[in-house]
Amino acid sequence: MAGKLAELSHKLGRRTPVVDQIAGSIRAMIVAGDLKPGDRVVESRIARQIGVGQPTVREALVALEHQGLVVRKANQGCVVTELTKEEISQILRVREQLEGMAIDLAMEIAPDDEIRKLVDVALEMRKAAAAHDLERFFDVDVQFHEMLWRLSGNFVLPKLLSQTLMPVLAFHFMRNLRDRSQFQLADAAAAHVEIAQAILRRDREAARQVARQKFGLFAEQHLGWYRSEERQ
Repeated sequence: MAGKLAELSHKLGRRTPVVDQIAGSIRAMIVAGDLKPGDRVVESRIARQIGVGQPTVREALVALEHQGLVVRKANQGCVVTELTKEEISQILRVREQLEGMAIDLAMEIAPDDEIRKLVDVALEMRKAAAAHDLERFFDVDVQFHEMLWRLSGNFVLPKLLSQTLMPVLAFHFMRNLRDRSQFQLADAAAAHVEIAQAILRRDREAARQVARQKFGLFAEQHLGWYRSEERQ
């Protein structure tokens, strides 16, 4: 980890904004397993090692927090996202209701041209799945959900869903990378395409049905991981 931070310190100041470089480097360390779920990410230590101000590192961590890769905990600061089986189960139950509401509201009020953008994002997910590019898939998956929440027109839903769902998406992403698992990417992308196209057609039943199936598969994959670990 120290070596990667030293390498980052030599890159700072290039064309990419410093905050983005720091966020990208910390994210790469999380993905590589240098920082594991539950590990602390100490702002002052990183700032000292790469020679930038602590507020700059804090800004980078805010971006990672938004992506769900880190969370802030009382008396600990930032830690890499770690979720228990029970936490995931509870979050996914709430997610099904809230995101289902977002789908319904988007069908009621979102203009066709904005929904077509959602379809385009879902198609990008399909390309990432075909290329077995898990990092790109995760980025576009997050983009899809954030766009869907905004299309609901309800300012509360994006906040609630971001706080609850982003850590699960990030944890799912990290575990897939850790296990080098690429399975179900194509199925997940296809489900997103179906949902977006059903919203564009204003087909409430089709969108809800596909969403329920996707939520169920997502939950089963997560809980299956825990069951597998419990048997070992």
